[in-house]
Amino acid sequence: MKTMNQPSLDDVIDQLVAQYADRARAQGQEASSEDLLDQVPAEHREALARCFRMIDAGFAEAPSAAAPLGPGSVLGGYEITGVLGRGGMATVYRAVQPELGRVVALKVLRPGLALEARHVDRFRREARAVARLQHPHIVAVHTVGEERGYHFLSMEYVDGPNLEDALQRLPEARPWTAGDLAQATGVAALAELDGFERALAALLAPVARAIGVAHDLGIVHRDIKPSNILIHRDGRALVADFGLAKGETDLALSLTGEPLGTPYYMAPEQVADARQGVDARTDVYGLGVTMYEALAGRRPFAGDTLVEVFDAIRTRIPPSLRGQAPECSTDAQDAVRKAMARDPAQRYRSALEFAADLEALAQGRPTQARAEAGGLWRRFWASVRLALWSPRFEYTSPRRVCGLPLVHVHIGRGPGGRFARARGWLAVGNIASGVVAVGNVAVGLVSLGVLSVGVFALAGAMALGGYALGGGVGAGGVGIGGAGFGYAAFGGYAAGHYAVGGAAPRTHVISGRGADPEAGAVLDEPQPGLL
Repeated sequence: MKTMNQPSLDDVIDQLVAQYADRARAQGQEASSEDLLDQVPAEHREALARCFRMIDAGFAEAPSAAAPLGPGSVLGGYEITGVLGRGGMATVYRAVQPELGRVVALKVLRPGLALEARHVDRFRREARAVARLQHPHIVAVHTVGEERGYHFLSMEYVDGPNLEDALQRLPEARPWTAGDLAQATGVAALAELDGFERALAALLAPVARAIGVAHDLGIVHRDIKPSNILIHRDGRALVADFGLAKGETDLALSLTGEPLGTPYYMAPEQVADARQGVDARTDVYGLGVTMYEALAGRRPFAGDTLVEVFDAIRTRIPPSLRGQAPECSTDAQDAVRKAMARDPAQRYRSALEFAADLEALAQGRPTQARAEAGGLWRRFWASVRLALWSPRFEYTSPRRVCGLPLVHVHIGRGPGGRFARARGWLAVGNIASGVVAVGNVAVGLVSLGVLSVGVFALAGAMALGGYALGGGVGAGGVGIGGAGFGYAAFGGYAAGHYAVGGAAPRTHVISGRGADPEAGAVLDEPQPGLL
């Protein structure tokens, strides 16, 4: 695992590209590269070697390792004063334009990516795309240029945190208030609204409208996430980083072959096939995930590896929002569910439609999403349909008693192929435990499954409990099954104090060989010690 002091693979590649460029300038065609290639994992050496070949052929210029960018450096007439952030595609510096006295955000394409024309084209496309977007809630681009092998663009500097930073500043104690969000974002006006949910919706509604304006111009962002929503000290939330905006056939892959989008916020259609065309509803999905994370205090999908995260996005339904944050309204839950629908056709048709529902949330009005979802039973059967058609499904009711949800439904397989487990007062899952448990393996006061254990147990294969009815084996105070075991046992083979079956040994027997008159009494009235 990479520690805080270790550079990322992207940083290592940038450094190696710069070192090789210096060698090539000094040694010409005889520059050695084996020792540099050995410093990256084997699966990335061919990509790095391709960069070296491009430098040798003169197709690209790389910056010098002897003069890396940092505070005090000057690039394109901008003096760098610090680092604002690093991503898989670029590094963003805080810089000053001396002749205007203007502070800007200077975005510099990573040197390793800058060697390939497709990445440079994408970078320039961002400048062209945003230049068309004159909107108070979209970060403006001032200039674009190239110098000493560095490709850069200067942007409006937003003096304030991004939404990801703001969410991390929220207190641990729930539920959160509008005042908590106001303090975390630095937007005092949010504290005047009635509750965290309304304040968040008021903050994000203009963002959705800004994204809708971009869509009307044919521009899809493709990487909507909390860190790309910047919050100005004047109270505006602005969309940043249109670096992935591109045509439908342009792949979003980095030099190392990793997706340039952020995995947790990618839509199922992005994950399923990098070549698949996306549209405005992809951005609606990303904003829905952002809303979910802000309200629930956690991302809807997680995993220890990129493969696990992608698998969850492709195959799972996110846990119920109100199950994670019971204080949320049904209107908010339905709006987020509609925005995050796995099938794009089931989402909001545009970001402007989502913005309208966010404005309704901010004002305490009913949302269109809730009207479409219908009443309690309609929403319940919609969840059942999702469960039946989804490789993995999870629902957790918002209400809890003694730390357990009233209802927990968890069906499918988790990471590593493990069966999903459900725990609740009513638990439904592959492996379920609760007061009432239904599943392949069910353990509860009342249990129903292939294998059931409980006071009242009904199973297709084996049931163990006080009253046990099993298609294969029933074992308990009363055991009923193909083979029954218990104080009173019924089955093709039955063994008990009272036994009814084809082969029924023990004290009082009803079987093909005859009937003990006392055995019938168990069918008419309970006997002492039966339970």
